[in-house]
Amino acid sequence: MKLSRRIAWSVLPAALAASCLALPATTALAVPSAQASPDSTPVPAGFVAQSTSWISPSQGWVLGTEICGKVSNCTTSQVIGTTNGGATWSQIGPLNAQIPKMGQAGTGTITEISFASASIGWGFGPGLYHTANGGKTWQTEKIPGGGKQVLDLAVTKTAAYLIASPCAYATGICGSKPLTTWRTTVASTTWTKMPVTLHANVNADVSASGNAVYLVNQRLDGPDNPSQLYVSTNGGTSFRARHVPCGSQSEFNLVQAAAYSATGVGFLCDGDPGFGKAVKTVYLSDNNGKTDASAGTMGQYGIQAELAISPSRNLAVESWSIGSFIYINDNHGKKWYMIIGSGDGGAGFNDITYVSGREAWVVYGPADGFSGYGQIYKTANSGRKWQLVNF
Repeated sequence: MKLSRRIAWSVLPAALAASCLALPATTALAVPSAQASPDSTPVPAGFVAQSTSWISPSQGWVLGTEICGKVSNCTTSQVIGTTNGGATWSQIGPLNAQIPKMGQAGTGTITEISFASASIGWGFGPGLYHTANGGKTWQTEKIPGGGKQVLDLAVTKTAAYLIASPCAYATGICGSKPLTTWRTTVASTTWTKMPVTLHANVNADVSASGNAVYLVNQRLDGPDNPSQLYVSTNGGTSFRARHVPCGSQSEFNLVQAAAYSATGVGFLCDGDPGFGKAVKTVYLSDNNGKTDASAGTMGQYGIQAELAISPSRNLAVESWSIGSFIYINDNHGKKWYMIIGSGDGGAGFNDITYVSGREAWVVYGPADGFSGYGQIYKTANSGRKWQLVNF
């Protein structure tokens, strides 16, 4: 997830909107409603989801809030969880931070959670919060290096990595100060600076698996600030600059690295935006980005995008502009399929995440977006079918 992804860009053509599958709950495949366990705290009434994190197919968490108006920020957030793959949910704990509605910056804000284990996790973007008891309680952390906001954070079973900006949230780029990069172990809350600085930006991405760490800084307008890609294979101790695979003029911006094994990684290129469309291509590497090969270009509908890769290398991309779309590639070739195409005005998605070779989750209409549907969908067949999961 990156903080500036939920932007409506342009009008979806009427022909597409008429032919698209509507995504609201009334059209989703029916599933039994999930309930809280008898000895647990129920999920807050009207809970709407923002972010999700999983450490296994059975155990996951969702950051969200109860409905408190379509425009105003809710005073606090809640974290709910499941230990049985979403069959039952319960409230784990409150989090004294606001999920910022679009256009409402707020204070003490948060948009993402990420857990390294059943106990250790972080909340971030733009603030920074830490839990050591599975989300029951949360402590505010100072952003390392005097940073004003966290642009992204990634975890493994043993470490966490983040990208910090010197600019305050929702203020754009404040001069030419670079982004800084940091690491810590899961047993510590002390952050160590990594030997990579990135050019000033409002969008950057970090991904990690095992000892492999990938830092992506998106392109800014003009030839002087192209996309940046740095790779570490020793847990962030040292880095090497890698070739950016987005070579063509139509896919010029590297927006994400998605690590799926100790050596396997995918790269999402996104370029040539216009009228609800963009060119979106995925490249795969099995040697930490030393070389890569195209995994194909998906349909053009949607501009903002996020990539997920399963351990068996099934691919899924969520994308949106004025509509919302999910594309999948489960053939290990270059053929992509648009599974969801919704003329919903750009409700968008967040945190598309594989938890096994074929099972994945996604948030539809996150709480900070204009729609605020805050729904969770699950697939058990590599994204071919998605089912609404009720809280």
